[in-house]
Amino acid sequence: MTDARKKQLSRYAERAYQVATYALLTLFALLVLLPFYVILVTSLREQYDTMLNGFAWWPKVFDWAGYASIFKPSLYAISIPRAFLVTLLTVIPTVLVGLFFSSLAAFAFAKTKFRGNAIAFSVLLFTMMIPGTITMVPQSLMYAGLGWFNTFAPIMVPGMFGSATCVFFMRQFIKGIPNDLIEAAEIDGLGRFRTFLYIILPLCVPALISQGLLWFIAGYNDYLTPLIYISDLKMYPLQLALAQFRGQFATNIPSLMASSVITMLPLLIIYLTMQKYFIQGIAVSGMKD
Repeated sequence: MTDARKKQLSRYAERAYQVATYALLTLFALLVLLPFYVILVTSLREQYDTMLNGFAWWPKVFDWAGYASIFKPSLYAISIPRAFLVTLLTVIPTVLVGLFFSSLAAFAFAKTKFRGNAIAFSVLLFTMMIPGTITMVPQSLMYAGLGWFNTFAPIMVPGMFGSATCVFFMRQFIKGIPNDLIEAAEIDGLGRFRTFLYIILPLCVPALISQGLLWFIAGYNDYLTPLIYISDLKMYPLQLALAQFRGQFATNIPSLMASSVITMLPLLIIYLTMQKYFIQGIAVSGMKD
């Protein structure tokens, strides 16, 4: 066989491999997107149609009644719009304050030499290995003693002191910042805190956005913590309100699917608008040991 023939066969094999790879990836993508498609289509169907005919790939008649039911006053003081607002008012301040203190701690671990630095950081990493179910009962007893039950304090206050996971990733990112910048800032008269505030923090924006996005998603989807500490229906965040909503509309499948679409929409918008920063922050966070 000539060399030209071998090269031609090699090109054919490479193209066939690429075609097979893209076909397989397309299949997996469709499998992932299929449930979302079913949810969206079902949310636009008539309630009678879903009860009579079951599953369908396309609605016979587009009906927005499922979405309208979300914004109507419902029983037991459950309001999806109010629950969404409660979620934003509890999660966003927690994420912002927690990111600040996590970054401050990460700056200390990454750029400050003090006795016990490695030991303290090892202890911090060890706390990441402790399952949350182990600390659930002690935390409940402590919060009960503080009178925090049926308040937003158990949801917001602990997170405002930072997160071990966030400290770890931010430390990895800050270690990649040249020490010359810090030394130049100190020569110009900036103290450690002002160096962090005016030099380090602006450079950490990609990592902060990525960690903030992950933190926001975790808080947005948190169901167990509000379930334990909040009993007032008017204080329910989105996930608890949706659970009650599904209980009221157990036979109204379009309303259930519409509530799922409304719940997923903010996270989808956030990811699509911040995807570049999310990927950049995750990639750079793991570059330094």
